[in-house]
Amino acid sequence: MARIESISAGIVSPLWVRDGNDLRSVMSGIKKSPISTLTNPVRIEVKATGIGCDEQADHIAHGGIEKALYAYPMEHYPHWSDFLSQAKGKPTDLHHGFFGENLTISGLLEDAVFVGDRWQMGEIECVVVKLRTPCYKFTAKTGVSTVAKEMISTASSGWYLRVTQTGSIQAGDTITVIPGPRETSILKQNQDLLKQSV
Repeated sequence: MARIESISAGIVSPLWVRDGNDLRSVMSGIKKSPISTLTNPVRIEVKATGIGCDEQADHIAHGGIEKALYAYPMEHYPHWSDFLSQAKGKPTDLHHGFFGENLTISGLLEDAVFVGDRWQMGEIECVVVKLRTPCYKFTAKTGVSTVAKEMISTASSGWYLRVTQTGSIQAGDTITVIPGPRETSILKQNQDLLKQSV
């Protein structure tokens, strides 16, 4: 059974990005924290543009109608904890929302999620749009230069959802999948992106 494990949101804040030998500050909404969890399942209103209290700094790369919600599988967290701990040489504990996702989910991975699939969760309905392509802000947040390549090569990207019916959701809501054309999976999009980057 697929379900929402937690819902996260954040506000736009400065993020330090390495530019050659220099550091520069850019605005980003990647820093998100849970606002609805299994232990505190607060109902959260979702609009056509996503969660009302969530912010994005760049509406072309993130957010907007086509990228209203970002879903990320909880199953990937152990790998990332190991990967980042090894890369940084110290234990790294990750909280839900760490990857900038709005929905930390369980029970669905990239190989089983297809562009055009419809999801029903709580009162809302969404459509799977595309994979999340890791950007320089994701690299800056983790502080590990190889993290973007690792996300693509392991096909652990997560994906964006368009909201087609607004309403409220909460942690613990089940995800009912209504299959779309099933022509392109999020896994396939990751594989294609990896080929382009080689």
